[in-house]
Amino acid sequence: MRIDELARRTPLSRRALLLGAAGLAGAVALGGCGSATTPASQDAGPPRPGGRLRVALAGQSPSADVLDPHVAGSAAAGAIAKNVWDRLVAYENDLTLRYRLAESLEPNADGTEWRITLRPGVKFSDGSPLTSRDVLYSIERMLDPAKPSSADLSMVDPARSRADGDLAVQVALSEPLADLGSVLAGWYVYVVKEGSDTFDASSLPVGTGPFVLREWSPGDRALLVRYPEYWDGVAHLDEVEILQIAEPQARVNALRSGEVDMIDQTPALHARTLADEGTFRLVEPRLGTMAALQMRADTPPFDDVRVRQALRMAVDRQAMADTVYLGFAEVGNDLYGLGAPFYAGDIAQRAHDPAGARELLRQAGQENLTVTLTTADSSPGQLDSATLFAEQARESGITVNLETVPADNYAAQVSGQRAFTHNNWWNYSLDYFYGQTTTSDAPGNAGWRNPEWDAKFVTARGTLDVDERAALYAELQQTLWDSGGLILHNFVKQPVGIAPTVQDVPEFVLGNDDWANYRGVWLSE
Repeated sequence: MRIDELARRTPLSRRALLLGAAGLAGAVALGGCGSATTPASQDAGPPRPGGRLRVALAGQSPSADVLDPHVAGSAAAGAIAKNVWDRLVAYENDLTLRYRLAESLEPNADGTEWRITLRPGVKFSDGSPLTSRDVLYSIERMLDPAKPSSADLSMVDPARSRADGDLAVQVALSEPLADLGSVLAGWYVYVVKEGSDTFDASSLPVGTGPFVLREWSPGDRALLVRYPEYWDGVAHLDEVEILQIAEPQARVNALRSGEVDMIDQTPALHARTLADEGTFRLVEPRLGTMAALQMRADTPPFDDVRVRQALRMAVDRQAMADTVYLGFAEVGNDLYGLGAPFYAGDIAQRAHDPAGARELLRQAGQENLTVTLTTADSSPGQLDSATLFAEQARESGITVNLETVPADNYAAQVSGQRAFTHNNWWNYSLDYFYGQTTTSDAPGNAGWRNPEWDAKFVTARGTLDVDERAALYAELQQTLWDSGGLILHNFVKQPVGIAPTVQDVPEFVLGNDDWANYRGVWLSE
């Protein structure tokens, strides 16, 4: 899922993060199902039931918008999915895992088969119980090659997977996997009711989430109502209205005007202004999300690694963090996953080196290089980062022409598909990101293909020993740093902006279990 930190909170040690992602010494050790939250409220009193929360998120055009949780890719569609359905496991704020519909995950000795034990007593919103049949049906449905979810579960062998009673599933894999949980926590991996295959405004499908879908208008809005028998505690709110607003500035205007109570992915300038004004409040993510430029490595001139490296050296990352993101960012190093288990933080930071970039371009026969960057106002700071990069690149002898296109379908139809674009990803495990974007057959592959890297990745994600696995991931990341197609310049915090009446918005990381988690939110008036 492509979508687009001042100082992060004190991170866990590298060893602690590695251990958090391991787990083949018997049952996987995951957190409980509850949210680790910091209330946004101050002395607002006890939660009050009732009311409608109005939320604005980035969405898609009516023709591109879908409701199917195994297909939907926009922020708005993701917020709908996670409140109507539920996952087996989900990401914590430190990108380790917590149980949701699953009560335990237990591998066999070599990681080629996993037993999923389901939480008892969970009901769909039509009153039917959650069973192993629903899980198996969902897995088979997600493996449809026509669905983007198929990449999430590509190693699952549905023919050999089976139910073991009503509350257990034996999942057979085509290769060893040391961390099935990080796969099951992926963007598209939701459990739907057995037989569900139509997801539209007329069918209004059922789920096991804290809310029930009452209305849905593609590309426009959705209305969710509280599910009174939700297994993890009934929501305070009566309703949640989700409005799709593609442009970040328009979302800010909607908050200021009182049209909505909460906005997602607040741009840095507006976040700083809102914080200084004191009228609205901000909830900052604990980790920043990837903000990158994507060069298609199979398209000239980016098919020459010297050109790719020159463009990486042309960007001044600290200036980008300070000027575009106003301190709501950390410097990136062309590698995904800051804060995630196995992130290679010890690889040397790539420097801003215009002279070195010029020399590489001379060697490649590309002096006075001109490229076109296709951009859009689809993520906070994206247009400004494109403009600043074009200015910075001149010092390296590179002319960057900007082609601005509409925002609503940028992620689905432009990013990674044209020669030079933006690529913004939320926070997941390295396993999940690489499987979606980096392997030669990944659905989001942007022209960088390396069979040796693919084989090493398969070995790494199936290696049970944590230290050996860490070493393999370090090698994988070194190769990407040396020859990959991402110019990952920053990890950006995109706060949630909220009206003063909105209380108990949880701490979150974009894409994790507490992002767009409205179950514990309430309105003080």
